[in-house]
Amino acid sequence: MSLIVLGGLLAVQATRAPAASAARSFAPDQVLVHYRGDPGETRVKVPPDESVAGTVARLREDPAVDYAHPDYLVRAARFWPNDPGSAGRGRWYRDQWNFLSPTLVPGGVGMPGGWQQAIWDGAPGGQGVTVAVLDSGVAYRKKGRRYRRDPDLPPRKRFVDPKDLVGGDRIPLDRDGHGTHVASTIAQTTDNGLGLTGIAYGARIMPIRVLNRRDVGKGSDVAKGIRFATRHGADVINLSIEFEPTVHHCRQIRSVCDAIQGAADRGATVVASAGNHDEHRVAYPAAAHGAIAVGATTYRGCSADYSNYGTRLDLMAPGGGTDKTKAVTNDRGCRPNAPGYEVRQYSLLPTAARNGNYRKFGIVGRRGTSMAAAHVSGVAALLIADGVCGPHPTPSKVAKRLEDSAVDRGSPGRDDMYGHGLVDAARATNPRDACRRK
Repeated sequence: MSLIVLGGLLAVQATRAPAASAARSFAPDQVLVHYRGDPGETRVKVPPDESVAGTVARLREDPAVDYAHPDYLVRAARFWPNDPGSAGRGRWYRDQWNFLSPTLVPGGVGMPGGWQQAIWDGAPGGQGVTVAVLDSGVAYRKKGRRYRRDPDLPPRKRFVDPKDLVGGDRIPLDRDGHGTHVASTIAQTTDNGLGLTGIAYGARIMPIRVLNRRDVGKGSDVAKGIRFATRHGADVINLSIEFEPTVHHCRQIRSVCDAIQGAADRGATVVASAGNHDEHRVAYPAAAHGAIAVGATTYRGCSADYSNYGTRLDLMAPGGGTDKTKAVTNDRGCRPNAPGYEVRQYSLLPTAARNGNYRKFGIVGRRGTSMAAAHVSGVAALLIADGVCGPHPTPSKVAKRLEDSAVDRGSPGRDDMYGHGLVDAARATNPRDACRRK
C-alpha cells in the first residue's frame, strides 16, 4: 500500500500484484523439509527447472525426509471493501478520507480496523443493532413512479418500524437527501461493488421522518420520534438536527429533553449534532442531559470553522469543510487556508430532489455536524454489537468507551474545542483495552 497526494488530498493507493501471484498461496522459490532425526525444518530452494509441487514430490520420495511441503504465505487479516466510489473497484477511500486510519489521514476514524474487529467478534458491520435516524426521511424503498430506492442502501427488510411524523403515514421517504446521506454514513451497504461504504453496514435502520423537504421540523415531532424509537427498541438514536440559537435551555423544549432522558433511561444511546453556528455553546438537543454532543472536524482533524463548541461538547467526528484558526483551537494542525473536503456518501441527489425528482442517486458531498453525529452513531452501533463493553452496555458505558478511545486533539485532555477528542472505531472496538465503568 502506498500514499499519494492528489490536489492536496491524501489518498491510499492499494498496490495489486498480477493475477497469478495474487492467487498464489505459498512461496514460489522454496519448500520446507524436515529430515528424520534433525531438529526443526530446513528451507530447500526450488531448482529453476522445477515447480514447487515437483520439488515437494521428489523430496517426499527420500526415506530420510519426514515431511516436505510448500512454505505457505500468511497475509494481514483485514477487511478492505470493494466499493468503487468515483475511482473504480476498491477505491472508496479516494472519496471517503473520513473513514481511513488517523495515521494516514488526521481526520480519519479508523474504519478498516473497526470493521475487521467487528468481523472477528462475530458482529460484522454492527449486525443485530438498530439505529433510529430522525431526519428528513430515507430513500429506502420504491413508491409509485416518483420514488425510487437508493440502490446502495441495505435491503428493505433491514429498515424496521418506519414512521413519518411529517406526512402522517408509515412511509418516511426522503424529499431532500439529508436523511438518506446520514443513514448512508451509518449503514450504507459495504463490499457490494457499488457506490461507497457505511460504518455499521450490518445494522438495522429505523427511519423516522421529522423534517420536511426544507429540512425544517417541529420540536413536538422530534419528541414523538424519540419516544417512538425508544418504544420500538432502538439501540442508538441519531439526531442530526439542531434548534436555532434562541433555544438555550431545556425549559423551552421540555418534551424533547424529557424524551432524550427517557431514551437513555431505557438503554438507548442518543447521539446529536453540536450545531453549525461556530458558537461557544452546544446547540440543543445535543446539549440535553443524556445525549452525546458531537462537533465536526475536517480532513486535517481540526475543528471545522462552523462547528459549535463548549463545556457540553463530548466528541468530534468528521463533518468536512474548512479549519478553524490555530489561534482559536490551540491545534498546530489547523490550516484555515487549505482546501476543505466534504463528507461523501452515495445518496439522493439534492438538486434533483429540490425539483421533485426522487429517482436520481449518486455520490453526494455534504458538510456539517449532522455528518459528524452520523459517524458517532455508526461507531456506537459497532461497539454495542461487538460486545467489547458487554452484551448490553448502558448508554453511559457506550459514551465513556467512545470518549476513552478517542484521539486527543488541541489542548491535552478534555477541552471545550474538541471535547474528549476525535472518535476512533479501531480503538473503540479493540478488546485489549478494558471498557471502564462510568
